[in-house]
Amino acid sequence: SALSLLSELHLWGPRFYNTVESNLTADSTDGFYETSLEVVNDFSVTKKLPRGGSVSAGALTTIAKEIHKTTTESDSSSSVSLSLDIPLLRGAGDVARESVIQAKRNLVYAARTYERFRRVFYSEIVGDYLSLVVQKQSLENAQRGVDSLRQLAKRQAALYESGRTRLYDSADAENQALASVARLSQSWEQYRLALDRFKIRIGWPITKPIQVVTSNLGVVPPAVSVSAAVGDALKYRLDLQNERDRVVDTLRGVENALNNILPDINLTASGSTWSEDDRPFKFTGREIDYLAGLSISLPLDRETERIEVRQQQISLERSKRGFREFQDNIAISVRSALRNIEVYQFTLDLQERNVGIAELGLDSINADPDRVSVLDQTRAISDLQGAQDARDSAKRDLELSIVNYLLQSGKLRVTGDGSLVLPSHHQENG
Repeated sequence: SALSLLSELHLWGPRFYNTVESNLTADSTDGFYETSLEVVNDFSVTKKLPRGGSVSAGALTTIAKEIHKTTTESDSSSSVSLSLDIPLLRGAGDVARESVIQAKRNLVYAARTYERFRRVFYSEIVGDYLSLVVQKQSLENAQRGVDSLRQLAKRQAALYESGRTRLYDSADAENQALASVARLSQSWEQYRLALDRFKIRIGWPITKPIQVVTSNLGVVPPAVSVSAAVGDALKYRLDLQNERDRVVDTLRGVENALNNILPDINLTASGSTWSEDDRPFKFTGREIDYLAGLSISLPLDRETERIEVRQQQISLERSKRGFREFQDNIAISVRSALRNIEVYQFTLDLQERNVGIAELGLDSINADPDRVSVLDQTRAISDLQGAQDARDSAKRDLELSIVNYLLQSGKLRVTGDGSLVLPSHHQENG
């Protein structure tokens, strides 16, 4: 978009042209040749005017010389001209600069779209990374579960050897430990696959290691009302700003189409002067030719242009309706993002309670394991592992829901190095 704008601006700046033409002429008369050489240099400069039309200036220099003749003769002359062409109705005004106006606005749209992409991409990368963190924590939880089941299997084997338990209980405990080891191996393979895919996503070499550090983003649930959050989104969302400005573009298209049905009235003016004979660079200024004209073309056939006006009007109504729908969808997404934060907060609290309950259950079993069956002990270990995994997932979901709220409300800010700019408490309260 920036290159397109530079190209358009170049068309509106002064444009210089220079052509050099050389001709050698030989005329035959009874076997004798009269040869002449002519060199013509044509220099011109043109510039578009902001309100329509153009102005141009030119200098033409001609040097002619007889080569094969009884006497050598030469002739040279120069002329300087200035011309002006200005439309007064059709094609006059801002419509003349429509191409450069749209190019500038397209650059603004592209900048907003790119920044919006950076924020969306950041949220996606954060989601992928936090999922890796949860997988890593799940592996740690699974490893602790494997250790607990192995201890249980050893204890049941010792009890069986001492004749205090059945062979079935010892074999069942050993089988549960082996099954947990198999599940842990599968989880490790899934984690390695997810890590390799994440490397590809961020452009990291597959062969180079990457350390997944268990950390949080430092975001907190916003203390903001629904109406204030929707208002912030309608103010800060970059894609909504693009849609709003595109409505203005469509309105400008209607105005340009209306301009196109006006009659053509063009003002032309020009002036030129010649140099002295055989002195191509000396101008006296005493002989200057002027020309001025006014041309009028009545709009007898503008049916195609009138149809275009109607098409632009329909496009304007469609654009307005699309903008209103876009606004409504943003409001819905912001409300949904806020509700998701409340849901995930409740879910996290619930999972924290589940972890506490599972820990209490396992502690009570470990205090007197002889009165509890092997099945209940393995179930307690599995319940604790599942509760810990659910709690870690709830933490991730809560952080991602807050990031999604910042994204949907247009308040997500990402620095050049990919760091999150945390909103201040004052900003969070609107």
